[in-house]
Amino acid sequence: MNFDKLNICQVTLSGNIEIIKRNYLNFKQFYNNLQFFIVCPNADLKKFKEELNLDNFRIYDEDEIIKFERFKEIANLILKKTNYYEKIQGRLGWYYQQVLKLTFIYNFIKINNEKLIIWDADTIILKKIKFFDNEKSVIYGTTSEFFKAYYATNKTILGEIPKYFVSSVCQFSAVTPYDLKNLLSKLSNFQPSKKNIAEWFTSMIFEAIIKTHKEYNGSLFSEYELIGHSKLLENKKPQILISGIREGLDGVLSNSQEMIIKILNYKHLTYENPDQLDKKQSFVPLIKLLIKKTSNKIYRGFKHFFKKK
Repeated sequence: MNFDKLNICQVTLSGNIEIIKRNYLNFKQFYNNLQFFIVCPNADLKKFKEELNLDNFRIYDEDEIIKFERFKEIANLILKKTNYYEKIQGRLGWYYQQVLKLTFIYNFIKINNEKLIIWDADTIILKKIKFFDNEKSVIYGTTSEFFKAYYATNKTILGEIPKYFVSSVCQFSAVTPYDLKNLLSKLSNFQPSKKNIAEWFTSMIFEAIIKTHKEYNGSLFSEYELIGHSKLLENKKPQILISGIREGLDGVLSNSQEMIIKILNYKHLTYENPDQLDKKQSFVPLIKLLIKKTSNKIYRGFKHFFKKK
């Protein structure tokens, strides 16, 4: 097993190719041995292979994990029991990419017995991050998000949730063979069947959702929160706070603007809308955003410091 290598998986659409390229160049500044795995729609395979024609990129067809049509069939068989069957249809693609990530983690670690990082394809690393400490992953958290619906679903899946935690939606998740083994051991309410693992994850997520939520609010499950809670329940260690810039941007940051956010110790930058890439970020709105976000980060960071003790 090569503990010096970073294996990085990104589940993505073709609109994120330019961000993936830039993120790759930044990763190369901080780490020497990188292997990227791109999971994309069949229709985008050719474009990804042309644009990312590098030795340390491997491109995978998402259909080889589970076709969206099959995922949707399984999900809707479960969701038809709810009163939000129609409302959730436009959101199924969002849940689909979570199943792709969880399944890739499972298959990769089972086959290779190596550590893996799931990294959002719309996010660019800005500063070096310590993902692993020997054979264990470093447990990060952010005070920028806190969505109770995720945690209610987690309690159904895991049987319990940590007594204290902040959000694990940090735009990435590092997973070791140790982490995966412990996660699978906690899924006692959803034992694997003869289905393939992608179908099992699909059933598990939507069965947990309908058991937990009588009303629909769009986002009812997070793979990052599931992995994060599993780690916290096993390791009993407080999360290390990490922050990035995501909400409130209207364009691409200049080099000087990026330097400012790096000085403020933001570790990554997210462009959620590909249309942002055609615009330049306005300076005054960015400064207002940073003042608001940094003051909140300091305040919530102090609260986290005292609560975790």
